[in-house]
Amino acid sequence: MSSDYSNYSDYFALRERLLGPLRDQPLTTDQLCEAGRVICGRPESLSLYGVPAPELTARGLRVLGRTALECTKDPHPAVLAELLAELQPPPSRRPMVADLFCGSGNIGHHLHRRLGHPVHAAEYDPLVYAATRHNLDRLSSAVTLHRADYRWLLTALPARSECDTYVLDPPWGATAFTPDGLDLTRTAPPLPEILDDIRRSRDDLPCLVVIKTNDRIIDDSLHRSLGDAVHLRSFTPEPLLPPGLNAAFHLYRLRGAPTSRA
Repeated sequence: MSSDYSNYSDYFALRERLLGPLRDQPLTTDQLCEAGRVICGRPESLSLYGVPAPELTARGLRVLGRTALECTKDPHPAVLAELLAELQPPPSRRPMVADLFCGSGNIGHHLHRRLGHPVHAAEYDPLVYAATRHNLDRLSSAVTLHRADYRWLLTALPARSECDTYVLDPPWGATAFTPDGLDLTRTAPPLPEILDDIRRSRDDLPCLVVIKTNDRIIDDSLHRSLGDAVHLRSFTPEPLLPPGLNAAFHLYRLRGAPTSRA
C-alpha cells in the first residue's frame, strides 16, 4: 500500500467489511451513517435518490454493503444531468437513456428527473437487482429496470436520436482496479468491447456516452478505449480520499462505426 493511503486505515477497514461480510447485506442506519462519515466526510453526504443516509432505512430503502461503497452518490448524478441538459438541443424525437450497469440506479433516477427522457436500465446481479428494484418502486421512480445483461438491453432498445445517452460503469474487479490505477481495457467486460457493442446496436447512428472512472487512470486506457470519440466534458468531484479512490465522470460523443485502436 502506498504512503498516500497510510492515513486512511478507517476507510480500508470499512471497505474490507463492505466488500466482505456485509457485501450482500442491507445496511442498518448506523452502518450507513458510518459509511457516510468514513467515505464522504459526514453521514448526510452518503445520499441516494435525494435521501441522506440517516433517513434511508426509515424511508424503506435498502442499500447493500457493496452498493454503499460503489454507488454514484448524490449530488454527482445531478451534475451529470445538468451537463447533458446543456449539450442536448430539443431533438425532433425524444432521446432515451440506457444505464447498462445499473447498480443503485441513482444516475438514471436523477437523469430522468432532470431531463424527462425515458430511462432503461440493466442489472445482471440478482441481489443488486432485487434491492434496486425495491428502491425504485418505493420511490415511484420512472426508471425501467430489467434483470438482464447489458447486451440484451442494447438489443431491446432501437436507436431514437443522436442525443441518446448510454451510462457505463462496468465492474472493475481486481483485474482493472489495482494500486497503480484503473485500466479500462480490463474491466469486465472491457470498455472497448462495450463501446463496439453500442455502435453495432445503433447501426452507426452517433450517441452520447457517460463513463464513470476513478481519478487515477493508467496506460491512457480511457483515450485508447474511446478511439476517435469526441470528448465533451469531464467532471471530477472534490477528492475526499487518496488518488485512485475518488470518482470521476467523462462525457463523450461516440461516432458510429467501430475504429481500430493502438
